[in-house]
Amino acid sequence: MSDDLFLDDSTKPESNWFEFNAVGDSIQGTLVMDPYEKEGKFGTQTIYVVQKDGKDYNVALKNTTHKMNILQLKSAEVGDTVAFRFKEEVDTGKVNPAKSIEVRIRKQS
Repeated sequence: MSDDLFLDDSTKPESNWFEFNAVGDSIQGTLVMDPYEKEGKFGTQTIYVVQKDGKDYNVALKNTTHKMNILQLKSAEVGDTVAFRFKEEVDTGKVNPAKSIEVRIRKQS
């Protein structure tokens, strides 16, 4: 064990980014803050922070590919329950297929 935390991999915090790796992957939880935009290696993304089982997860939707989802989610407010599901892969004619994501919102009342 090294005194330098950067040389000790066991001290690296666990990622809180939710990944849609396979069709059917999903996450549902409480929206805990207003969404924000972040520039990524694939363009601008809108980030939603969702709390599930006491843990916060970042869910990223690409602004160009998931424009309709982002518009739908504009009605979601902090405290609402939101859900995201990887519905299917879509052939775009490029190297990687696009991920079709479904969203759902349950208002807190």
